[in-house]
Amino acid sequence: MGYTADDRGFEALALATSLARRADAELVITLILRQPSPYSGAESGLYTNDPIVRERVTTWEREALACVPDGIRARTELRAADDEASGLLDAVAEHDASVIVIGARSNPLLQAIAIGSTANALLHSSEVPVALAPVGYGHTTGVTRVTAVYGTRPGAAAVVGTAVEAADRRGVPLRLLSLLPADETTEAVVDEAAEQVRRFGGEALGSRAEEVLAREATTVEVVGGTDLEDAVTRVDWIDGEIALVGSSRLAPRGRVFIGSTAQRLMRRIPTPLIVIPRDYSYGPASV
Repeated sequence: MGYTADDRGFEALALATSLARRADAELVITLILRQPSPYSGAESGLYTNDPIVRERVTTWEREALACVPDGIRARTELRAADDEASGLLDAVAEHDASVIVIGARSNPLLQAIAIGSTANALLHSSEVPVALAPVGYGHTTGVTRVTAVYGTRPGAAAVVGTAVEAADRRGVPLRLLSLLPADETTEAVVDEAAEQVRRFGGEALGSRAEEVLAREATTVEVVGGTDLEDAVTRVDWIDGEIALVGSSRLAPRGRVFIGSTAQRLMRRIPTPLIVIPRDYSYGPASV
């Protein structure tokens, strides 16, 4: 996860902690230090002889680890990079990470999740899911429900399959949510959505997906409204829930590329949002 010693960093750490519970995952709390320019005259390399800087970084690491509850494996690391996004992508490759967790940028319009420069870069290049903690997020006691926000376009299989695996691994309820115009929210649409989910889930995870989808704790909801934003306001969310959305169909294969629909959802959904790469290969080490 990407960590900064501010509210955004603590919100990301809270989400990473919640995701790690009951998932047998280790947190790699990554602090990115800007790589000095060779033209700046500053000392090159990751470390510096300045005792003030050294003490400050040590304090940041200690504060971050102090926020991690007992029972969750966590460690810190420092990385030098030209920018935070490239440093985090390097960390993902080195550690074979399953997800990048970052905090949202504060927004004067009070949007739950706003995209800063780091998030924007990751949401257009990452090969693993990117999880964004909304402003003010502080839930650390574990995921309570997994919601897949899906449609019928290509890419739904990756979202649904990842959601099925994430809910099954944690033993929490699964919700499959489709947002449609009001005049399409009929019983026939609900039945059709359930069948599509079973087909997508079956392609993704085989018989285990069928078992998860058949559980009483798994629900399929079709919520309508005058437009997407209106439909989202009609959805009930619970504390500790996470929402999964897919990448744009224009995304390069195997990469995240956030589309306009996901960006609109970010402005309205009050829960953490995880963007899944196109054609993502999920499995035991996924979200």
